[in-house]
Amino acid sequence: MESTPDKAQQAVKVWDISIRLFHWSLVVLIGFLWWSGTEGVEMDNHVLAGYTVLGLIIYRIVWGFLGSYHARFINFIRSPIKTIKSIPDVMSVHSDSHYVGHNPVGGWMVVALILILLAQGFSGLGTTDDIFIDGPLVPYLSDQWISRLSEIHLLLPDFLIGLVVLHVAAVLFHDAFKRERLIKAMVTGVKKVPLSMAQSVRQSELPAIRFLIVVALLSALGWWLISNFG
Repeated sequence: MESTPDKAQQAVKVWDISIRLFHWSLVVLIGFLWWSGTEGVEMDNHVLAGYTVLGLIIYRIVWGFLGSYHARFINFIRSPIKTIKSIPDVMSVHSDSHYVGHNPVGGWMVVALILILLAQGFSGLGTTDDIFIDGPLVPYLSDQWISRLSEIHLLLPDFLIGLVVLHVAAVLFHDAFKRERLIKAMVTGVKKVPLSMAQSVRQSELPAIRFLIVVALLSALGWWLISNFG
């Protein structure tokens, strides 16, 4: 949603607690995975962290369809044409538009990060270092597939780090120059919107029952996969 902001603003709940925990957990885990993978240390924990990231990404995909209002993909992914047209507005320091959730460019950044982390996680399941660590799918794959997935697993982090740097730069730009306070919003879950649009903004409260069902089902699936293939 976009509008021309007034000086008067009102705080609204945008990001539910699960989205915020997901976000900051990824920050820590990606940092650890990059360090451990680059240095070749803590590889047992590297594998566990990789499983955790894969589980978080699958949760985020499910939550993108069933979750709170601003977490749903349908409410922040715009058409490519509309996204391209929004770039000057999103990048302009002097623009008076206001987005409650992700802006169109930020929405596609979320999709890109989810897809690359999903690919990185799944490629890791069929990766081997030929020394200590074998992914759980290695015994079921041909040597050709193992080699291909191992190459992908080594290649994708460069693209991932590039996306992360771009994402962080965009957040800092919006915080410093457009005064949107995105970092604070991802900590508290609250953003300030113009008073003129506050009444029409959908609050993103955590749907607790739905959340517990999703977590329970994904946990059961994870337990089954680890028991049979871990």
